[in-house]
Amino acid sequence: MARVVLICGFLVINSLVLAVFVLRHLFIGEAPWTLSGCVFRVCMALPLLVAAICLGDICTLRPSDSHTAWSLMTQYLFLRLLPFYTSTVYTKFITRCKDIKRTQENLLLRTLTANASTEYGRQWNFESINNREQYVEQHPVTEYKHYENYIQRVCNGEKNVMCARELCFVAMSSGTTGKFKKIPIFSGAIKQFMTNLGFFLNFIAVHMKGLQRVAVLRFKAKDRFAECGVRMGPTSCYLSPLPPYGVTPQGAGMIQNEHQQCYVTALFILAVKDLQYIDAMLAPMCLTLFKTIEQNAEKLVTDLRRGRLSEELGVDDDVRAVVNEHLNADPSRAAEVGVELHKGNDRLALRLWPHLKMIGMNTTGEFESSARLLRASFLKDVFIKTLIHAASEGNIGIVPEAFKDSVNEPSSYAFSHSTVFLEFIPEENIGEVNPRTLFLEQLELGKSYEIVVTNSNGFYRYRLGDVIRVTGFLHQNPLYEFMYRSGQLLSVKAEKTSSADYYEALRLAEKKWDGKHLVNYTATESPNMELIEDFPEKVQSKCYFLFIEVTHLDQNKSCILSQKEKQMIDEHLQRLAKMYGVCRADGSIAPMQVVQVKEGTFARLKSIMIKDTNNQQYKTPRALRNPELLTFLLRNDVSRCAKSIPC
Repeated sequence: MARVVLICGFLVINSLVLAVFVLRHLFIGEAPWTLSGCVFRVCMALPLLVAAICLGDICTLRPSDSHTAWSLMTQYLFLRLLPFYTSTVYTKFITRCKDIKRTQENLLLRTLTANASTEYGRQWNFESINNREQYVEQHPVTEYKHYENYIQRVCNGEKNVMCARELCFVAMSSGTTGKFKKIPIFSGAIKQFMTNLGFFLNFIAVHMKGLQRVAVLRFKAKDRFAECGVRMGPTSCYLSPLPPYGVTPQGAGMIQNEHQQCYVTALFILAVKDLQYIDAMLAPMCLTLFKTIEQNAEKLVTDLRRGRLSEELGVDDDVRAVVNEHLNADPSRAAEVGVELHKGNDRLALRLWPHLKMIGMNTTGEFESSARLLRASFLKDVFIKTLIHAASEGNIGIVPEAFKDSVNEPSSYAFSHSTVFLEFIPEENIGEVNPRTLFLEQLELGKSYEIVVTNSNGFYRYRLGDVIRVTGFLHQNPLYEFMYRSGQLLSVKAEKTSSADYYEALRLAEKKWDGKHLVNYTATESPNMELIEDFPEKVQSKCYFLFIEVTHLDQNKSCILSQKEKQMIDEHLQRLAKMYGVCRADGSIAPMQVVQVKEGTFARLKSIMIKDTNNQQYKTPRALRNPELLTFLLRNDVSRCAKSIPC
């Protein structure tokens, strides 16, 4: 297709040149070398010259034969025009890193001035605030419940409540606490998002040197609308839709059913050999894609060979028509894919796509276990990059360098100083109702803090819940790593064990598991288990319950953990979490109870938790306290299933 496009382009240029000469002789004659004649010649020649240069440039970028005319031209424009924008963004970002205090205070005062006329702004007298110190003194630290009434009124259609701009979208959080939050997004959000988008898209442009294909993994959220008629869904549906140059056609790239979308996306990705970049957004989404390929290998190869979507996949008729229109029968590629899939998962990505340069996905925090599992199998030797730390409430940070692999060397973010006003609660004060806060330039190396944000969408001094640790500085801008969510601490004796310590204990134990790999996990405290009616054992003393899913890369070997391997987790946690170690030593907390669940259990848990939203930005809760969900996990205990108890 790409070669056809180029040939047609040259023919069109030749036709235009001929038409210009014909028109000149018919209507103008020999245009004199007057000013108007020169202008005429330039106006006719310049577009043709630009078109010829662009077509020649496209030829040097080795375009994929699978491109359509539209995908080729949009990807070319992206590749060539993006550096002009990103270089400006980068220069401004670095300049502002050298004067963080002024950058942040100017942003705050602009935000307050813009919303001073709103009901919320009048209530808190934004008009009287002249500096950040006055703002901190005048307005308390807030949590989501502070805004629930305001947000509901906004969703009902009231204007000028908490933000002066027009409501465009209502973001829905992933609901890891069992109830999703509504986050209003007002006009101008996309422009603000581009401040970060332009920065991290530069990394993609650095690694994408040609016009080989790009794959983008997205899911369509269930159609939901606020009372005022504005769409609701995951933030990514609004800010990061499916681009026109991806291998998956627009009409087949946003399916609500996760399995169907993964299958269709896998089909189009497998159909091209010269794939250079995959935008997977989150490591768990990428893992789901490769698991879909692994589990449906024969069906996918058959569909590639036939050039038609399997009738067994229950997609809508219009989606099926789009897939069948764009999918070409390719027995040769199908045979090639079949051979590689038969060899197993080791380095599968590079065997399927030898030109794959980069996969972009978030690998930090809750997503690290999925990223490490991908690195050990499907994505071995593939360059993986985390690009951005973001939440529905705003863009928090960006990764400021382009060439470090995010799995091999955990990413340090630089704070996005020009999109949200930032404050920080020292880790030792996180439990307080209205804790003291620090400004961005007051952070100290090695210390941990909870993030507090003021954004342009009506959230003021809002506790985000993300806890970070400062790892360095980019001029005056602190660099940081994500640690844990403040709302997901485990505690039975006021010891407050973080999910960061829990995961590190699991990671250290995993090294001694002889080829077994962590897939996912969650934990709870023993009092929550006592609320489960069919829990088979009475809890004798207070302890943690860890639910863990494990796999083995060699499918011929058992992935069942021994009691010794389970005990390693508790031993490491005692060393990492000091207060937990003290309580375990004096006997006030009993040994951890490790419940290994069947493979696929956490995927089913995800389906249960997002059934109302289909939000693929879902994060597994690391502290789970819902009795129904704990019962579900308990019923998938591998030891119970081995005893023929229904799973």
